[in-house]
Amino acid sequence: EERLAALNAKWRLDLIRQFRSSGRLLEVGCARGDFLRAASSFQAFGVEPNPELADCAGRVGAVHRGVIETLSLKNFDVAASFHVIEHTDSPRRFLEAIAARLRPGGFVVLETPNIHSMPFRLLKSRWRQFIPEHYYFFDEMTMRKLLEDAGFKVERIRRVGKFASPSLILNRLARYFRPLRIAEDLAARLHLQRLTIPIDPLDILIAVGSK
Repeated sequence: EERLAALNAKWRLDLIRQFRSSGRLLEVGCARGDFLRAASSFQAFGVEPNPELADCAGRVGAVHRGVIETLSLKNFDVAASFHVIEHTDSPRRFLEAIAARLRPGGFVVLETPNIHSMPFRLLKSRWRQFIPEHYYFFDEMTMRKLLEDAGFKVERIRRVGKFASPSLILNRLARYFRPLRIAEDLAARLHLQRLTIPIDPLDILIAVGSK
């Protein structure tokens, strides 16, 4: 899991470097610090409300133990947040709080599930992103409006993939096709979790806006 997280963090960092390659970077919802560790070319800070995760991330870099609205630091060049906005009580207030901590000309990078996607259209209520902790869902149009309403110029909205192992892929598919659990067990015995491949699950978007 940590190996896959490190690869995914580097993938996201490469996307961010297309807009900004150095400076002060803030990750909102930094979890255990995988992306902070990858962002060594930046002066990276994290925000994490979960105490245990914040302790882990604190061993990687500077972390504010709380939510973005209580962070006193400002004038960041980049603010990144991966799969957090769908968990917030108010995505608009969340994004406005990020905007207030960016310098003029700074960038925000948001990653979130895309509800206007083939997996949702095929699976409907069985879509993997329908979990109790996901309060809001976006597509390209609603994400664009959210960014613009918060004062950002939309630079890019695109689909993005991730790295996974064959074992992880089979584990997720087995939730929908129970016979695949046999293949999942076989993959585990063959240690296929050691293999890594890039995949596109077709239901993740990443958006970049400039202040």
